[in-house]
Amino acid sequence: MNINYLLLSLLFLAATGKTYSQKAFEGEIIYQNSFQSKNSTISSEQMRLLLGDEQTCFIKSGNYKSLTNGAGITVQLYISETNRLYNKTSRSDTLYWFDANVQSDAIVSYELIKNKEKILGEDCDALTLKTQGGQTTYFYTSKYPVDFTKYQMHSYRNWNYYLAKAKSVPLKIVIDNEQFKMESIARKIEAKQLPDNFFALSADIPIKKTK
Repeated sequence: MNINYLLLSLLFLAATGKTYSQKAFEGEIIYQNSFQSKNSTISSEQMRLLLGDEQTCFIKSGNYKSLTNGAGITVQLYISETNRLYNKTSRSDTLYWFDANVQSDAIVSYELIKNKEKILGEDCDALTLKTQGGQTTYFYTSKYPVDFTKYQMHSYRNWNYYLAKAKSVPLKIVIDNEQFKMESIARKIEAKQLPDNFFALSADIPIKKTK
């Protein structure tokens, strides 16, 4: 057997083995949010107070939970098994859910730029999804992989489209449309084991379907 062919085969097997054995990220990400309003009826400060300037996200096995310090939606929970997205506001003790297989803004094109920005010491690629209503840019590194197959039905905000291409947790998200510009950048990311019941629905919390 040709020695060069043998070496190439071994390198391929090593690389392939590493890819398939790479474990999906499980843990916590804390984002810092900033806002720039483009709407004359609401100021940037009002948006900050409503949506919150800090967001803590937990992710494990296709599920995620997001907690914010804003006056609007304070909790968002996604359960991959049912493909349901639950929201809770600061003014209600009820979780309202809807099917995440809804597309809010159709993608018209995308652009990928390698090594666009360094975040938390990591070189990140930038994937921009251009939609009919604006664009969203995700910055990510393969150091924090996601099993995108668990989100294939999560069409809401094109999350499945992004993960199918990036396959990674975003370390920065920039949303830019006619109404506002929002930037969320990770200031901390920590891999940690989360208990199996971390994403479980509490029997004490009322649950209703969003009308």
